[in-house]
Amino acid sequence: MEHYLVITAIGSDRPGITDEITRHISLSGCNIEDSRLAIFGSEFTFILLLSGTAASIAKVEATLPLQAQQFDLLTVMKRTTKHEHRFYPYTADFHIEGNDAPGLIEKFTHFCASRQIDISALSAHSQEDDENGEQDQLTLQLSTNLPEGCNLMSLQEEFEALCQAVQVTGTVNFTGHLPK
Repeated sequence: MEHYLVITAIGSDRPGITDEITRHISLSGCNIEDSRLAIFGSEFTFILLLSGTAASIAKVEATLPLQAQQFDLLTVMKRTTKHEHRFYPYTADFHIEGNDAPGLIEKFTHFCASRQIDISALSAHSQEDDENGEQDQLTLQLSTNLPEGCNLMSLQEEFEALCQAVQVTGTVNFTGHLPK
């Protein structure tokens, strides 16, 4: 029986840190099922989903914290289960650009939550404009799964109204899916 473990590792970015973590996981006998890596400021952030036997997962749980200390990393681990794919008749990708402001991202996450829209991926980037003294620009991408029965026309109109209200530009692309 496969066991699953989610790991988050955070520390100062430097060449080779990804290799050190993945080597430790491989030597423990686990497989990396999924992962995401990002740099925030000067910090490296690595999120991984591992699979393995009960013994190999337990080995990572027991040994990674000590290894992480040597690499000057903070780690958090949590047991989980295999991801169960759910069918969604439609997915939507939202793209938002505009002047960055506190609370702007929350407006769009709340937009989704209040409509029972599942966010499967979120990427936000604020670009500083030091040269012209203009306001920082935010680019926000949301990949979502739409609930069954969602009215796409209404959703698009409501999204456009939100974009107008917060003075950003936004696009939404819907993708239909057939049951397998």
